[in-house]
Amino acid sequence: MKYMILSVAIGLSALSYAQPSTADVNAFQQDTTYIEAFTSPLDLTTRFYNSVKYSRYTIRDNRYAGRLQYRSNENLILGLGVSYRKASLNLGLNFPFVNSWDQEKKGKTKYLDAQIHYYLDHYVFDAWLSTYKGYFLANPHSLTTQPLDDDSYPIRPQIRNTNLSFSLMRILNSKKFSFRSTFAQDEWQKKSAGSLLIGAEYNMVFNSADSSFLPSNMKNPDFFSGYDFKKNAVFNVGINGGYGHTFVIARHFFITLIGTVSVGGAYTMMTSASDNQDDLDGLSWNANYSSKVGMGYNSKTFYIGIATVQAFMTNHTPVDFGKITSNPGNVRINIVKRFVLNKPIDLPILNKILD
Repeated sequence: MKYMILSVAIGLSALSYAQPSTADVNAFQQDTTYIEAFTSPLDLTTRFYNSVKYSRYTIRDNRYAGRLQYRSNENLILGLGVSYRKASLNLGLNFPFVNSWDQEKKGKTKYLDAQIHYYLDHYVFDAWLSTYKGYFLANPHSLTTQPLDDDSYPIRPQIRNTNLSFSLMRILNSKKFSFRSTFAQDEWQKKSAGSLLIGAEYNMVFNSADSSFLPSNMKNPDFFSGYDFKKNAVFNVGINGGYGHTFVIARHFFITLIGTVSVGGAYTMMTSASDNQDDLDGLSWNANYSSKVGMGYNSKTFYIGIATVQAFMTNHTPVDFGKITSNPGNVRINIVKRFVLNKPIDLPILNKILD
């Protein structure tokens, strides 16, 4: 029972709402030839979904082609969700009998992964909190001396990655381009359209292990300048920009592609795992990338689609030639049915917030 309660808490993935003022409603009108919204008090959007969330942690040295890539053991989440008046709530469950089949080979990952997305008239606000514990080295033959006939994955159950990120983007063509159509499923993008995106972001990344992230059987002891570290923390702030576009085919089939790049500064701290090496810290510049991709079928009453959201946060470390990338992500399949109600739902608190 304790495991199931924990799984329910982990599956609470998103609660988002928009609160336009009276002036905003009067000033902003979507082009209804491009977008049809299902967010009135008489619209109800219901969904069944399955989701795979993951976290990857990559250590690079610019002098070498190979890299060390640690991965979480991905888990399948099954869930239900509902959207009403631009408020969405999804509840998912992690079923042990579905996700335990490869734990002997890849280890067990415990995680909490929560996302909040605010889709306003002109802005998109994303917040991401994730913490993962339990990783495996996905490419041991790249940089270690593990024999080629040994296809096992070195398991690191004590590696933990925690990420806290915030991003705010302005949608310059929000009258014709809809984020909600693909990622909240309570709008319908009926004609192809796109928009430039500009904004800013802030993120913090913390990584820790019980011993050095660099395996003891490295082929080249000078990889990452031979610096044996067991902890690192990154604080990054930057400006971002990008573009999003939804291609609509025969009015109902769609492909949505959204990409943004952030450039900024970061402060990094690294803790040595060896008494013979000092802890390091320093300022550097960062280049981060995030993407949102979706495709499927949309109509007035029905939606089915697959969508993925992921971020690549690359940090130039105080170690010469060394870079570290954190890559959280989520892939989700949604099956959605929309209903027209006879009368508005009686939810006084929610209705007061959204009025």
